[in-house]
Amino acid sequence: MTRFGIRKRLKGLVGKGGRPEITRYGMTFVLPDGTEQTVQAEEHYTLAMASQFLPSPIATSCPDGQCGLCVVDVIEGAGISAASDSEQRVCKKIHGSFDPARRLACHARVDGDGAKVKVHQLFDYDSVRGTD
Repeated sequence: MTRFGIRKRLKGLVGKGGRPEITRYGMTFVLPDGTEQTVQAEEHYTLAMASQFLPSPIATSCPDGQCGLCVVDVIEGAGISAASDSEQRVCKKIHGSFDPARRLACHARVDGDGAKVKVHQLFDYDSVRGTD
């Protein structure tokens, strides 16, 4: 098969449209200083991943979602996935109980428009750079 034949075959497998459609939803973060920032987050992003569009992302302290540092208060829950068993287990371990109004940004996922959460702690770039 020639390279043009391979290319044609690959295009057929991928589809005529090329790249798949990416769904984005608007969500609002209320920052620790009280200001609000609205971002467009891709569907299924965690809230922590969606916070990358903020001036400073939500602070996290662990690689596997077990520390509880990234807790946010849910102001408007539309557009946020239901809590997984893993998230509920971590919340119970750290906070003593699971409250659906307090979610872990590393577990909760964007699944529609209208989410609004209050962030308690943002990542501090100055502490990493060593300038206090």
